[in-house]
Parts: sequence; structure tokens; C-alpha cells
Amino acid sequence: MWQNYVNAFLGFCLVVVAFLGLTGITLAWTLGILGAAIIVFGIWGAGVLSTESETKVRHA
Repeated sequence: MWQNYVNAFLGFCLVVVAFLGLTGITLAWTLGILGAAIIVFGIWGAGVLSTESETKVRHA
């Protein structure tokens, strides 16, 4: 489960790097969109795993 949080953090870092003054508007947009996607999927994966873990504990 911690891997999803690491994924979200790396996505956040990618978004930050996109706006640190890199040259090229295409590069900035590409990094920003890619970083946002990593953040969303990382948080979504962490939420899904948390819900599944709670369900397994209740039924055990």
C-alpha cells in the first residue's frame, strides 16, 4: 500500500518540476499532465487498497 503513496509523491514532484522554469511550453505541459495522472492514480490505488483491506478485516 505504501507504494501508492510513493507514486503520488513522485507525481507531485513531477508537477512541481514542470513549473520550475524549464524551457519549452510543451515540456512543461507534458510533465504537468503526466504528474497529475500519476497523483490521481496513486491516490486512487491507495484508496482502493484501503477499502479492500477493511473489507477483508471485517469478514475475517
